[in-house]
Amino acid sequence: MRDAFFDELLALFTADPRLMFLTGDLGYKLYDPLAAADPKRVVNFGIREAAMIGYAAGLAEAGFLPVAYSIVPFVTLRCLEQIKLELCYNRRRVILVGVGGGYAYGRNGVTHHGIEDLGLMRSLGGMRVFAPCDPLEVRDLVRALPALDGPAYIRLGRNKEPRLRQEAGPPSPLTPFYRAGAPGAGLLVTAGFLLAELLAAADALAARGAARPAVLHLPCLSPLPEDYLAPLLAAAGPVLVAEEHIRPGGLGEALARLMLEAGIAAPFRSLAIPAAFPERCLDRGELLAAAGLDAAGIEAAFLKLAAEKPHY
Repeated sequence: MRDAFFDELLALFTADPRLMFLTGDLGYKLYDPLAAADPKRVVNFGIREAAMIGYAAGLAEAGFLPVAYSIVPFVTLRCLEQIKLELCYNRRRVILVGVGGGYAYGRNGVTHHGIEDLGLMRSLGGMRVFAPCDPLEVRDLVRALPALDGPAYIRLGRNKEPRLRQEAGPPSPLTPFYRAGAPGAGLLVTAGFLLAELLAAADALAARGAARPAVLHLPCLSPLPEDYLAPLLAAAGPVLVAEEHIRPGGLGEALARLMLEAGIAAPFRSLAIPAAFPERCLDRGELLAAAGLDAAGIEAAFLKLAAEKPHY
């Protein structure tokens, strides 16, 4: 996803002189091609991420299209007040890009885990929040950036995420990914590159003959496409949400609220990262398994949910 982002960004950077690239002390070689194309439009702020956000707001006011890029916690938690006031309150069109969402930085430890970002960004008025699922969706999203009319946050993985969407791409980067299952057999829901685990879980469930749930990925978390979601959730049967994020502010809470307000009484379960710090530095796969968010954990949770008797 990271390579796809920079590859597509270079094309946009070359074509649109308004685009400015800002970063906080990250990967010089990643953006060398941007600097080679126009070094005046590439600024490395070092570890002054809050200053980077203020500078980006000023650039947006002057008519530029700034892209501010860093590791997820550094571009969100570290400068949350600046994002709220400089970007959201003032409605500045700045694109924030967080690399290494969820547990992507695994063994780097809790300083690098990006597990609260989506909830924080969704809580800010006027902020659009995107969680693409694969490199192709990242490319579609980068192409759409000039059409945005306010601040936006994009959560990326790191690299080597599998391609999950079709080569042609969706009609729009906001188009949900939906793979149909057996009618009423249930629905697995996520946002972002955890989609690969949900697809594997759905395939395992179908192979054992237990169920063939549909699979849904939402690339845009704010605003949520509620008119699209409500009838889909009402007809789904058991609904299991799995997200590489803590529960507060996440997708599970948002869908539970939507279902309650719409009077949808389907069996529901939410799997999320525990709001606790891991005691050891593990890789992403080990951390997902420990949280029950790998394919095996999702499969087991759905089997348990589907077997429960409704409480209504």
